[in-house]
Amino acid sequence: MDTSRKNRIIKITIWAVCSIVVTAALLAATAFFWPAASKQLQSSSSEKLSYNDAIAAANRTVSEDTSNTDIRPECRSIIKTHGKKTAKAVMMIHGVSACPQQFTDLGNTFFNAGYNVYIPRVPSHGLTDNKRHGEITIPAMAQFMNSSTSIISGLGDETGIVGLSGGANMATWITQYNSQTISRALLLSPFYQPSESETPSWKIPLLRNLYGRNILPDSFTGSNLSYRALGKYIIIAKNYKSDLKAPGLKYVGVVTSENDTAIDKNLAVNIPKQMAAASGAKFQYYSIPASFGIGHDIVALNQDEVKKHADKLYPFYLDMYEGKDVKLEAN
Repeated sequence: MDTSRKNRIIKITIWAVCSIVVTAALLAATAFFWPAASKQLQSSSSEKLSYNDAIAAANRTVSEDTSNTDIRPECRSIIKTHGKKTAKAVMMIHGVSACPQQFTDLGNTFFNAGYNVYIPRVPSHGLTDNKRHGEITIPAMAQFMNSSTSIISGLGDETGIVGLSGGANMATWITQYNSQTISRALLLSPFYQPSESETPSWKIPLLRNLYGRNILPDSFTGSNLSYRALGKYIIIAKNYKSDLKAPGLKYVGVVTSENDTAIDKNLAVNIPKQMAAASGAKFQYYSIPASFGIGHDIVALNQDEVKKHADKLYPFYLDMYEGKDVKLEAN
């Protein structure tokens, strides 16, 4: 091989190696240092609605879900009212990969206690192909949170929110950016980021930026949760107000389960606690004993252990939401 050809090969090899190194460096920088701030999540566009306008908007949402054949019938948005604006109304937001069905029974508990209840379907959730919840986008999440808040604003004199897992994450954002509407919040198994056993802390930026920004193709956990969706919920949490303040907030309750290994429990308690302190609101926390046998989803009746304790759990959640000093007694 002549010298000039050998030199060309060496140059090409060096160029290729340098390109790989630069690409890897850019990917690493993106993964760990990409700012989590999102313009759509830095302010709210919700508005106060009259009862009639709120009902009309809720009915449109239910109608759109009903006409969309991609949405499973049991997963359509739910509106339950007493035919008029009530003293109290509550919005319930389901978890990642779940749908309004998750809150059907708890919603009935609140409705029977006199509340108007709205349970909206999070975008890309409740579809016939459930893995498509990974298609959710940040703009769609922001629009959902704002439009849903507008609807609940017209359903009661006092309005509040209940969220489970990723829904509790959304509820935390809504509470801070819509404190003129939301005066109380109950956060169940709040998912702000995974537990250390699920995802080591050094991997969180990878999950948030590479999957949450749709750079890597989607992948799924053992329980079929989309990495892309999880990354976007983590982005929401990174866009809370720096001081977590929600003027007008009166009460925050948090419930987790001792058996829950999915979430970072320190954040699950400390973020709402700090939000309450910054807002001058009452804070209450309860951990469901391990003896109840309940894991992360502490609401849905399709789980045997939740069903077994439903007669105690649902009234307990209502009492916790209302700020009563209560605890669970094992059977």
